[in-house]
Amino acid sequence: MRIVSLLLSSLALAILATPVSAQTDQRYKKARDLFRDGGEDTSREAARLCLECNDVEATEIFLDVLGSKGMGPGLPAGHYRDIAWDQMIHITDPYAQARIEFELKKNKDNPWLRAWCAQLLGIYGKQDFAESLGKALRDKDAGVRAAAAEALGQIKFPEKSQLRDKMEKALLKTTKGKDPFERANALIALMRLSPEKWRVTMLQAIDGKNSDTDGGVRCALLGSMPKVDPRGAETISAAAIGDEDWRVRLQAVEHLAAARTKTGIDRLIDVADDGRPRVRLQTLTFLQELTGQSFQRKEIWVNWWKENRATFTFPEGKAGASAKVEGDTVAVYNGIRVDSDHVAFLIDKSAAMREHLSAGGSSKEAFAQKQLAEVLEQLPEGVVFNVYTYELEVAAFKEKEPVELDPRSMKKALKFVEDQRLRGAKDIWQVLERVVSDPHIDTIYLLSSGEPDTGKYVHWNRVTEHLKDLNRFHKVVVHTIVYSNNDWYREQLQKIAEASDGEFKWFE
Repeated sequence: MRIVSLLLSSLALAILATPVSAQTDQRYKKARDLFRDGGEDTSREAARLCLECNDVEATEIFLDVLGSKGMGPGLPAGHYRDIAWDQMIHITDPYAQARIEFELKKNKDNPWLRAWCAQLLGIYGKQDFAESLGKALRDKDAGVRAAAAEALGQIKFPEKSQLRDKMEKALLKTTKGKDPFERANALIALMRLSPEKWRVTMLQAIDGKNSDTDGGVRCALLGSMPKVDPRGAETISAAAIGDEDWRVRLQAVEHLAAARTKTGIDRLIDVADDGRPRVRLQTLTFLQELTGQSFQRKEIWVNWWKENRATFTFPEGKAGASAKVEGDTVAVYNGIRVDSDHVAFLIDKSAAMREHLSAGGSSKEAFAQKQLAEVLEQLPEGVVFNVYTYELEVAAFKEKEPVELDPRSMKKALKFVEDQRLRGAKDIWQVLERVVSDPHIDTIYLLSSGEPDTGKYVHWNRVTEHLKDLNRFHKVVVHTIVYSNNDWYREQLQKIAEASDGEFKWFE
């Protein structure tokens, strides 16, 4: 209660200290009116005005938008939240930032808003927020706990700090939590705060008898190593490359390639025949880039390396920067090759799919059905696959886990998609979050009639930010296809593909 009272007193003093002309500043009213107007352009102007004010009242307008389920007769709330967020990360006024801290503590109804407030406090990076973030580690919502853990790792503490020691104890407890995101974020935060103190704990969580039981967590921890412990990244990657989970092996391959060392090439050649095509093809691509050679088979790499290792020097720059290793499959989906053997196809079933597609000479829905049938016929039997349809809701061909492709499963999958009715708008983030989180799937083909209409995140900047965050745990490539001649819509889907090193295609 004392902390809350002090905060409220500080806020009151800030308001009293503000000139009367600013208290009645018409920019506040104008900003609220512009947000309610319902257009994206007017909302951007409203957000710009709020940041220009950069004070408590403007921040409360931002928080109203961020916590809203709808601002008026215009677009779904996600559009306005994403616009507000773009400016909120630039708030510098200490009282305005304290207002966000207060929202984290007092808000009991909206876990999304609490998580976003925690994330903002991490971006601001002040130790004044540590106590509130430490309490948020005990929040009832796992997303809030994960956001608070990550934020604590961004706080700037003095070299010797009792407060930091207290936060480390709280984070250590969080590393034992049930949620994989909170566990990983807490341990990464500990490494950011005191790398020497927590290095052994980190390494043991990645590889060893006490390693985390979740492959996604091991992947995320390993992925953080170049930033939190650069000197240990190659060594732990050389060990983790034997992990049973393909995600960890792929992350290890990326680190070993980035190291540009002969010992790294030793280990890359060891896994040049990895049983997972995603891992094998990426390894071969890196080997070609590092050496300028174009070999495709492990035994050739072994013989060449045996003869050349002693005298080998890394070429200047990226010798084989344009290297592209293609897999054994011959399947193509909407112009994009299918080289993976663990794939998911995400099919738009919003009302916009009724529109005519010039490239296909039919409706978008009919052309999408034809493309799916063709790729499933081309893929070899035994490929693990799943199909999802999405609009405001998501439906899966197989709810529990993907299945092997054979004539029976192909027929059923096509029938499943055909039976789904077109309706309403589409929520792209919802389907992406669900499918990327499937540990079996490593490659996604997302087909859309245009940009996201609604959802937790809508604009590409927020969708890609959280896709990258999710992919710390999952390493999924997302290829995107859009049936639209709208440049704005196409850009949205292109950015999603780029965020995961995927390909992008569009059809008018």
